[in-house]
Amino acid sequence: MNTFLTMGGRICCIQCKAQSKRTKQQCRAPAMKGKAVCRTHGGLSTGPKTKAGRTRCADAKTIHGRETRQKRADTSSKLGELYELEIMARAVGIITGPMVSGRTPGS
Repeated sequence: MNTFLTMGGRICCIQCKAQSKRTKQQCRAPAMKGKAVCRTHGGLSTGPKTKAGRTRCADAKTIHGRETRQKRADTSSKLGELYELEIMARAVGIITGPMVSGRTPGS
């Protein structure tokens, strides 16, 4: 971690480790005591304290801002059904040729 002097060289502290998405440069503010980031980048956050709060936070987690856990589960089950249909169609002889490339359901 980078340490630097602040307050005119009187205080030695750790630099915030947050990085700008736009400029790709590290934040130049001092990190909060006992934390790795400054107050702007989440140093004041204590996180959820109660079990209900942790559950609510876990349920709200998304990937890439679009897919919730429920949407991913629905997509996975539909792809599993499609995979089973492909297997049955190949057994009957409706589909020939190589298997569809990609992830197999359940793995």
